[in-house]
Amino acid sequence: MKTHISVQAAVVTMLVAKRPVLAKLPIRWELRSNGGVYVDLDLFADAAIVPQVAAEMARAIRGAKTNGWDIQQDDGTVTRAYQVTGQPSGVRVEFLAYQRGLRPDEVAALEGGDAV
Repeated sequence: MKTHISVQAAVVTMLVAKRPVLAKLPIRWELRSNGGVYVDLDLFADAAIVPQVAAEMARAIRGAKTNGWDIQQDDGTVTRAYQVTGQPSGVRVEFLAYQRGLRPDEVAALEGGDAV
């Protein structure tokens, strides 16, 4: 069963009310025809804010599932993926974004470990 657009909009409003900083971040909320809500960075947003957006989304969604992984690139840099999903009020909300061009020492610092 598809979720009505007004329910999707209400979920977006609720998440922004829980975490007002979401209204100030350069993100866009896409109400999908399948009843879900997809959150994406604005086209020209700095990818450095991806971890902040992921953290705020995880705080806003009760019971959010977070996932992250690193992808080693041919040029020696690392692309880090951030994914946050949840179903507040029965509406699937998903954020998936990438932070590209990280050096291995930056990745180690983000993890609190030593550079490889």
